[in-house]
Amino acid sequence: PIGSCEYSDITVFSFHPVKIVTTAEGGAALTNSKALADKMALYRSHGITRDEALMENASHGGWYYEQVDLGFNYRMTELQAALGVSQMSRLSEFVSARHELAVRYYDKLASLPIVLPYQLPNTYSGLHLYVIRLNLNEISKTHKEVFDELREKGIGVNLHYIPVHLQPYYQKMGFKQGDFPNAESYYSNAISLPMFHGMTHEQQDEVISKLTLILEA
Repeated sequence: PIGSCEYSDITVFSFHPVKIVTTAEGGAALTNSKALADKMALYRSHGITRDEALMENASHGGWYYEQVDLGFNYRMTELQAALGVSQMSRLSEFVSARHELAVRYYDKLASLPIVLPYQLPNTYSGLHLYVIRLNLNEISKTHKEVFDELREKGIGVNLHYIPVHLQPYYQKMGFKQGDFPNAESYYSNAISLPMFHGMTHEQQDEVISKLTLILEA
């Protein structure tokens, strides 16, 4: 199961506003290791502890704390946590709604010159995103033209994501275009269509009709 850390030491979840469960911003990290859990607890609050067992010096009094490591200000507020917890009981409902939308997209877009998302047998995706890939050799428009026309028609498409190695920060480290051709191929033709658990069939049909109109023009 996701979050079990069967194949990793730490599993990280994002609770960004567009994710299935949101805390407005922030995330969570899960681990089966007490040592890693303790370390992350330190890092989330500047590396500061009030636990005398972790201090290097004798406590000066009830107000005393020590910074024993260099951490960050990563504390989620109680209000944000409550917002996230309040949605957990509806998680299955949220994911089920996305699967219904995915089936409708698949049925209504199957004849268009695009590649639809593929799900491996015996798996169950959370469907955070619904990404199509344009068969550019079968349409008269460029990737950018299709994207821009959808935006102009009021469809909130996006592109998730720009390959990391193309970002200036990583290119300063020596990474360059051509290093990861599959990622670059994906970036050249991918478009994320709107999908959210409150999306109505009418809203989805508008996306479908405008995408169809653009690709068949």
